[in-house]
Amino acid sequence: MVYIVCGYMYLYDKRETLTLADVNSVMFIHTANVTNPMMVVSIFLNIKRLHAMIRQLESAAFQPKSQKEFLYVYKWKRSSYFIKKLFYGSNIVLVILSPILAMLQGKTAPQVTYIPPWIYWRVYFWFQSILTVYSATMASIYVSVLTTLLIEAIIQVACLKERLHCIEDKQYLVESIKRHLQIILFIERLQHICKIGLSIVFISGVINMCTTLSLALEVTFIELLFMIPFLGEIILIIYVHCFYGSILASESEEIAYSVFSSNWVNTGASYKRTIAIFMIFSKKRLTIRLAGGMLTMTLPLFVQIIRTAYAYFNVLQSID
Repeated sequence: MVYIVCGYMYLYDKRETLTLADVNSVMFIHTANVTNPMMVVSIFLNIKRLHAMIRQLESAAFQPKSQKEFLYVYKWKRSSYFIKKLFYGSNIVLVILSPILAMLQGKTAPQVTYIPPWIYWRVYFWFQSILTVYSATMASIYVSVLTTLLIEAIIQVACLKERLHCIEDKQYLVESIKRHLQIILFIERLQHICKIGLSIVFISGVINMCTTLSLALEVTFIELLFMIPFLGEIILIIYVHCFYGSILASESEEIAYSVFSSNWVNTGASYKRTIAIFMIFSKKRLTIRLAGGMLTMTLPLFVQIIRTAYAYFNVLQSID
């Protein structure tokens, strides 16, 4: 808390000579420092739902049954591991670069901040460096948790589609319908975790992007060595969530077609009626809604966010 308050206190300390560059230098990094703990708190407040989702994933219904299902699981699990390594790796690079670049420039702190007069600047330098590691770790945790859950939802939908192609009798069909209902419940729980937290992350991302771009036109080459990877990570966080949200929506749209492609032509009237009802019910896309249901977490939202950030960047340039 002291770390964040001191960051924004810099604006108050510079109030008499405050410039747009000063505001941008605080907002581009300290917005993320506020967002990261908020996201971890959001996940913690939904810990019961998270435990329920883990129990669902461990249940027999959610386990792969065929060779094709195992291949789906392997493919998407590899994607999940890659995302985790990517974010942890990029955060390690950023937390190492931050103090090194600050020392090369002779700064009293890695990030722009107000240093209380009663604290020796070297002490505060390493205090801020340590808390930067903590903030980066929180960012890696929430990105890893949410992307892993999104990928698990995609796996379950993909495996359900594969099973629906192989429906042989009404009992198998009923089991598939029950599994579909369980997947919907899983995604509703995920939606509850994401709806506020990721909305904050995406709004924060717009602020981070436009302020970082504005600063990038004014800073030295050494400072760019930190800003460019930082900007890249912010964009990547938003893109990854929107990308997997799009995959989930696309996969879920194909459930009805998978039901239609099953062997139902020579079955009885009761079976066909059940198939028809299931097809109607499964036509609805499974998506993650943000901002009170106004936005759908898909790739078009990512494009919209980039355009919004660029528009605000142009506004900042006109003010400057």
